[in-house]
Amino acid sequence: MSDEQTGRVSAQPVLTVILILALALRLAAALALPDQHFGDAEEYRTAGASLWATGRLNQPLFMPLYPALIGLTGPGWGQTLVDIALSTATVALVHQITLTVFADRTASALAALVAAIYPYFIFYAVVGLTETLFIFLLLATFLCWYRGQFAAADVFAVLSILTKPTIDILVPLLIVYFALLVHRLSLLQALRHLAVYAVVYCVLLLPWWLHNYRDSGTFVRLNSGSGMMLYNGNNPLNQTGGALDTDANREQFLTIGDPVARDRVMWTAGMTYIKENPGRFIELAALKFVRFWRLWPHTPDYAGRLYVALSLVSFVPVLVMSMSYGLVSSRREIVVVGPILILMAYFTTIHMVFAASLRYRLPLEPFLICFAATALVRILRCGRAGRAVLAWIADQTTGSSGSTEVHH
Repeated sequence: MSDEQTGRVSAQPVLTVILILALALRLAAALALPDQHFGDAEEYRTAGASLWATGRLNQPLFMPLYPALIGLTGPGWGQTLVDIALSTATVALVHQITLTVFADRTASALAALVAAIYPYFIFYAVVGLTETLFIFLLLATFLCWYRGQFAAADVFAVLSILTKPTIDILVPLLIVYFALLVHRLSLLQALRHLAVYAVVYCVLLLPWWLHNYRDSGTFVRLNSGSGMMLYNGNNPLNQTGGALDTDANREQFLTIGDPVARDRVMWTAGMTYIKENPGRFIELAALKFVRFWRLWPHTPDYAGRLYVALSLVSFVPVLVMSMSYGLVSSRREIVVVGPILILMAYFTTIHMVFAASLRYRLPLEPFLICFAATALVRILRCGRAGRAVLAWIADQTTGSSGSTEVHH
């Protein structure tokens, strides 16, 4: 049996315990937390019910996958249990991505443990928003890419777009990057993977395109929400960089009954504001950057001492340790993690242009946890006391503190 096989077998009991912990914490949160009454959560449920009852989503701002899932499971415990299962499975994906990219069983176990107890992941697992499904699909996409499973990655990537369209324009670039720089394939092979993705993209999105054409009489590739998001983040009333009701007055657009036309008008209004106020656009972009990477929630409902404390003790250590990863990595490894760095830069830039929120940052935090766990373990290995601690932990768990060569 190879070292890789031995590492995976020995890690299984540890991962199983971590997954049980993750599941228990999420079930406890579902029992303890009252319905947060997020407007989006209610609208997803309404849209899902409409989709299954009439064949129409009834909400032009949404992508269809999460509402369809809710419509299938039903609201309440059906929806909550599916989200909890996805969130728990995400912990396993964090473990596998860390193991595959960094070839370190100790770091992968630590990353999984942090993901299991991470307050934000637990919270979003029980509030009925798209983040849990999107993060699961995004991590599954990256894991398949790192393993060279491009066809499976294609499916997960398109499903993630059908949940939230954020990465739509980024996926082709990442496919080429993984093919050429991570797996060192030829240009012809990279182009073949790109062509296969284009086919998968069209096949999986075709039902959605037909739905949109039947609903609006025109071709809508994704949804009709980009104009609203651009205008929300770039208008005279926006003082915070967010997308709350106080950040924009959208009443002037409500008279436009066609959602596609309304989206175009709002896009034009947002672009006009940017062109006429370039200095203010830069100021808002800076505000959005700060808001996107803020250490605790901005929304007043979640700005109490408990939420601030939970944010500081969870996100700050992860952020600091992930930033220290660059000090303990090789040049080749930076190339390998390049797609993750591109994803982080892309998300940050997109939300500096549109609107920013901690909720929009959440899909990046599993990757930050992977970096943070790896950096911490490597730093501990630099000292005798740290090595002793890691050896003791390994003796209590897998029986070995060594790393496993998986990717590099």
